[in-house]
Formats: sequence, structure tokens, C-alpha cells
Amino acid sequence: MSRKLKKTNLFSKDVAPLMYAYGDSPQPLPETVQCVDELVTSYLTDICANAYRCAQTVHRTKIKVEDFKFVLRNDPVNLGRAEELIMMNKVIADARKQFDNSEGKSLKRVNKDEDLEDIPEEDGEDMGGMGPGSELAVEETSKRGRKPKKRKNAKGSV
Repeated sequence: MSRKLKKTNLFSKDVAPLMYAYGDSPQPLPETVQCVDELVTSYLTDICANAYRCAQTVHRTKIKVEDFKFVLRNDPVNLGRAEELIMMNKVIADARKQFDNSEGKSLKRVNKDEDLEDIPEEDGEDMGGMGPGSELAVEETSKRGRKPKKRKNAKGSV
């Protein structure tokens, strides 16, 4: 364990419900909550200190995600969970980025007689009312944010 820390109870509000979720009483003893809180705090302090030492060996002052992965390399359960959280963080960041980019774009009305056969449809999947003949379709944009060029169909109309 690491050096003695001040008794700040950083995670006491979170520890009590977690203990209940894992089978403890609804109101665990304050001493038990304090003990678990100290264990969690010292574990996190040790992990962060080891990651900092790892960063120093490659002459960096900032800790990177790879440093935490290196520290957790001998603990496959925690390493797997850390990698899962990193992946989910990237997915959430990408979704947030797409949401921010698409903000302000509206749905556009599509005429029922317009030819929409060039829209790919997955096998057996329902398009959620967005197939040929539907009234609403999401406005498509290219990677640069421009609207795609209109294509002529076989009849020569747009």
C-alpha cells in the first residue's frame, strides 16, 4: 500500500450503494464504508503513482492511457475493463461529435413518386418507415458537409 493519506472519505457516498448492490445491508456500518473507501483510495493512488513512474521512464511528465495499460498488464480483469471503458469513451465521443455536426439539420420531405431505389436495404431489416414511398427521409450530406449531387435515373429525370 502507499503512504498514509488524510481521512477524506472521497468515495464514501459511492461506496455504500455499491456495497449494498453486492449484498451488504442497505445501511452499512460507517467503519466498513470508511475502510473500503481507504482501500479504493490507496489502490487508485498506487495505480496513478505507478503510471507516473512509467511515464517518467520514457522522459514524459504527462501520464498517457498507455501508461495505465502498462501498469495493469499483469491484471487481466482490470486491464480488460480499462480497455472496454476506453473503447466506450471513444464510441461516445464519436457519437457526440456526429450529433454536434448534425445539429441544425432538418428532415426533408420526399415526394412519394420520387425514385429512391438506389438506397441500399439490408436483408430482412426494417428500414423504420424510411424505404421507398415513405414521406420522411434524413437529408444526406457528404464527408465535407455538402449535399450530394442529384443523379439522373434511367428515364432522364432528376
